[in-house]
Order: sequence, then C-alpha cells, then structure tokens
Amino acid sequence: MTTTPSEPTTPSVVIQPEAYQAPMPTRGTVRKRTNLPLQAYRFGAVSVKMMRMILRSHG
Repeated sequence: MTTTPSEPTTPSVVIQPEAYQAPMPTRGTVRKRTNLPLQAYRFGAVSVKMMRMILRSHG
C-alpha cells in the first residue's frame, strides 16, 4: 500500500522580525569592552586558566 505525501502545513503563528533584534549594550558594558587594560588583564587570566588546564591534562 502506498500513501501520498501530505501537503506541508504552514505555521499558524508568524514571528515578527523585531523579535530577533539583540538588545543594545549599556554604557558600562561598552566601557568594559573598549577598556584596553581591562581586556589585557582578562586575556591574561583566561590564558593562565587554559595553560593550567592543558598542563594538568598532559600530566
């Protein structure tokens, strides 16, 4: 017995494009992202954490 494929159904709810817009960062967030000394410190901290993890796994 063969069946015929059914027609694709369309969603009953249409999502508006506005729902996908990312929120704007606050003034404080922008300052943290553009502060070079803070970013250098964070880069170093993450690098040290990764090196510790790598060294621990390689025994």
